[in-house]
Amino acid sequence: MRVLPSNPTLLQVFLKPLLTKILLCCGVLTALLEILALLDDASTILDRHLGISGLFRYIGLHLPTLIVEIMPLSVMIGGLFTLLQMALSSEIAVLRAAGLSTLNMFRYLLPIPLLLGVICMAVQLWVIPPCEQELNRWWNEGATQANATDDLHSLWFRLGTDIIHVETISHGGRNLSKVIFYRRQAENGNLTAAQYYENLVHEGGHWVNHGIARQLTVSNEQTQVQLSSEPPPPTLTASPQEIINMTLQGVYYTPHQFWKIFSGKVPSNLPRSNYLMALYATLMLPVQMAVMLLITLPITYIPPRAGLRNPLPVYVMAAGLGVVILQGMISALGNSGSLPILIAISSGQIVAALFGLAWILRMEEK
Repeated sequence: MRVLPSNPTLLQVFLKPLLTKILLCCGVLTALLEILALLDDASTILDRHLGISGLFRYIGLHLPTLIVEIMPLSVMIGGLFTLLQMALSSEIAVLRAAGLSTLNMFRYLLPIPLLLGVICMAVQLWVIPPCEQELNRWWNEGATQANATDDLHSLWFRLGTDIIHVETISHGGRNLSKVIFYRRQAENGNLTAAQYYENLVHEGGHWVNHGIARQLTVSNEQTQVQLSSEPPPPTLTASPQEIINMTLQGVYYTPHQFWKIFSGKVPSNLPRSNYLMALYATLMLPVQMAVMLLITLPITYIPPRAGLRNPLPVYVMAAGLGVVILQGMISALGNSGSLPILIAISSGQIVAALFGLAWILRMEEK
């Protein structure tokens, strides 16, 4: 039995209106989210004298993220409107009379969410990370020039066995103020030394200190410390781009950057589970799109004469939003390490798929 059908006529009947409505919903919802984002940040951009070009740059760099974030909901709404229109125009009734079952209808609809899921997965892995990283760097540069200290982040991160704290990151990650290195033993994590640098500037491919420097050395017995005003040069191997990337509000990395993080070649400021959750959630996008479409199938049971008085579309919309909320709650458990990564990623989709199938079987019995 083929998973995807090959009847070209029925494929055109289902796929063309579905794709049109999904893209229309995605465009409308993305525009609304972009307007809401601009309401928060447009005044800041104009206050920094970045002008209209700054607004368009902000929109362009932020747009791919919004599109991918809203696409699963767009698939659900687009599928709902497509099936509702076909049900009210008696097209579903005709197809059922011709012997087409509900699950076979789903097979004809399935290529669109799978295709959109693969496209969004590629965009999430290779387009969004450069855009979000450049937006974050540009925002930090603008905050530095405008002396907006509230927008300049502090940072804790791990580099090897060392823990590093940066009080202020400015100039797009090229300037680090009040940096403290906590040197630790690899075997037991005991503190061996603490080094303080007032201002590290990235010059000629190296970090150079400008200002006061201090070093506190802990004895092997962990009972005495020695203060020195001449610590060794900073051994920070991270680049300015790697530093500024860690101030992002989300996890936006390419596959190559993920590999460098997992292999310990670059610093990280989040637990390993956060990076795995972000990576696996991206790989699950095609499945998520298919599940969101599956939830809309009960719409096909609306009688043509019932019209819009039937409350089923409202129930379907509520079920879709419930799936989004459920997956968000389970993902939070995965990010915290309370649940295994694969369970945290897949359990929400499995529950939603089983719920959708049970709903369809219930409607079949009526």
